[in-house]
Amino acid sequence: MKQFSIKSEGPDPSLLELINEIEGGYFVRIVHHHADWDDVKEDFLSHDLFDTCLRTGYIEELSASRYAELSA
Repeated sequence: MKQFSIKSEGPDPSLLELINEIEGGYFVRIVHHHADWDDVKEDFLSHDLFDTCLRTGYIEELSASRYAELSA
């Protein structure tokens, strides 16, 4: 499963995890970390929307060590 950081203005990191790929796109988990809690949502992204987010830098793939650091 690949993990990505989501570009945000605040100090708290936001992450996107690919859960499953199907013909039309990806099921993803989006986690917004806050000081005292995490906001977790699961959603579907089409291949086109995912590719646009990646190409424009809105999301960026994370290494396993960087993901562990941000999700701790």
